Amino acid sequence: MKSYYLSHYFDPKNAAPFLLLSFLGLVIVLAIVLITAKIQVHQKLNAADYSPRTIRQIHSRHRKREYNLVERFFEMVFCSTSILMFLSLYYIIDEKIPEVSVYWQKYQDFILLIFLACSVILNGWLDRALVPLRCITADQKASIRLVSSRQKNARAPAGRLFYIVLILLYIKFIYLDDNYDALILYFITLAVGRFIYFDFTWHDFCSTVHGVLINLPLLALMGCYSAFVCWYGFHTDFLLTSNGVILSTLLAHLFMDASIFVLDRTRLLQLFL
Repeated sequence: MKSYYLSHYFDPKNAAPFLLLSFLGLVIVLAIVLITAKIQVHQKLNAADYSPRTIRQIHSRHRKREYNLVERFFEMVFCSTSILMFLSLYYIIDEKIPEVSVYWQKYQDFILLIFLACSVILNGWLDRALVPLRCITADQKASIRLVSSRQKNARAPAGRLFYIVLILLYIKFIYLDDNYDALILYFITLAVGRFIYFDFTWHDFCSTVHGVLINLPLLALMGCYSAFVCWYGFHTDFLLTSNGVILSTLLAHLFMDASIFVLDRTRLLQLFL
């Protein structure tokens, strides 16, 4: 059975069309982001009579903003991949390796902590080594990542929590899979904790809401992108439910990561920025 999955997913006839679809989906999403940003700066320039120097400054700030928006979207994809890796490891041990159930029940909390640390390391590798992200700040990364320490002026990553919860709820109700109920409750608790915690203030609460609203358009695009890629994969039987829906969802995100890598290495994005 394992050899069947390997041969299925690594068959170029199956993987190549899926990678192409993932790449085209990424291009469409980034086109929407960049066109929207260019329309906004065009409206700003038409709203008043600026001097040539001011126009150059506006274009310079706009260019930096475009890079920032693109890299924030890339970070969202990488965050999703790292957390789905964490969830997939949980699923594999809990469902696919009954031989270690005794150790799993005994050391589950400690193992999950290790998995969580590994997901953070993977996230760091993706946005530093695979595709270096240089135009977003540490606070902006913290506002996107699922797990981050609460820093001064850092916005909480509630949007990413909502995205993961939506994935788990989709699996639960569409595929009638109750294996993730505990994880759904865990992530919902984290999401609530991003808004209300022991020493929170009204300013902190407003800052959190502001951070969610700022990232909401990108989160919506991210949701549409991943939903379309997953739908295509399951519709064409490239992604299989027999090996676990969460694993197939992770695989879809790995192809999305590969699309970002190809786009970065080919420097195609530079033609439009």
